[in-house]
Formats: sequence, C-alpha cells, structure tokens
Amino acid sequence: MGHPLRGGPGFPKGAQVNTNSDTARLERALSSLVMRFGNRRIAADIADATGHRLPAGSWALLDYVHLLGPMRVSDIAALHGVEVSTVTPRLQSLESAGLIERHRDPADGRVSMIAIGPAGREALGVIHDARAELMARALPAEDLAALRPLVPIIERLSDQLQSLPPLREPTDEEESHP
Repeated sequence: MGHPLRGGPGFPKGAQVNTNSDTARLERALSSLVMRFGNRRIAADIADATGHRLPAGSWALLDYVHLLGPMRVSDIAALHGVEVSTVTPRLQSLESAGLIERHRDPADGRVSMIAIGPAGREALGVIHDARAELMARALPAEDLAALRPLVPIIERLSDQLQSLPPLREPTDEEESHP
C-alpha cells in the first residue's frame, strides 16, 4: 500500500505533500517543540520548578486522560499505539501519586475506567504553567505578542485533527492488537 498521504485511501490519488509548505514547516516546528518538552534537561528543570518528578511520557498520558475524559486502560493503550502491558506501569505510577483514579464502568462493572483526579488536574496545571514560563523566558516580548493571534488557530487545528475521519480503515489485526 502507498504512503497514506501520497495517494492512499482517504487522500486524492497522486496528491503529494509539499514538504516546504507552511503546514509542513508548522508540523516540524510543533513536533520539535513537543520533543523539546520531553527532553531530559527541560523535564528536569520543570520537575525542579514544580516539585513533580514524573517522566515526560507520564505527563502526556495524564494530559490525554484529562482532555479525553475517563477511559478504559485498553483505550488509553490504543491511543498511544502500545499494548496494555506497556501503559499499565505508567498508569500505576500516576495512581500511586494520587493523580488519577479508577472507577468501575457503569456500563460494564467488570471494567475499570481511568480518570484524572483533583490532584492530577492541579499538578497538570502547575506543569503547564511551568512550560509556559519556560516559553516566555525563551522568547522576546514582541515574539510572544505575535503568537497571541495564532493560539486560537492552533486550537482549531487540534480540534479539527481530532474530528477528521481516518485516512484508512484499521486492519483486523490492528483492531485486535492496538
């Protein structure tokens, strides 16, 4: 099968992505920014500033649960493209830290739902504030002012990406092994 953005299902046949386009540059810049927040030195600076010592991946996981609401462990694993056994230790560390809570699924009492707890919302707010402070320190005031009108556009982009239909249907194997 071809590359999903080069004529694959859900994309016009023969279409090519212009890697020099503004959207390609934006994608690379956002990817780089996310990667830098996961950098050990920056993560350590944030941990020192906030007193919260969790790996960057655990904060990302907490963010998912916060943004998407209560989810089954299997759904969390599927979102990250990993097996349940891979995400379970991170969830256990978040639960031990009191940042997430487990509740029974009202539709199926055998299933646990993972939700962010009050301490998790508070800790996530502190982490986001610390990241914002780092960004403010990294940029001159005129660049920060120039970013202000871009924020709603990036928020809309995030929302639209979430609501796009899949480029292709998952295979049976992908559905049975997220």
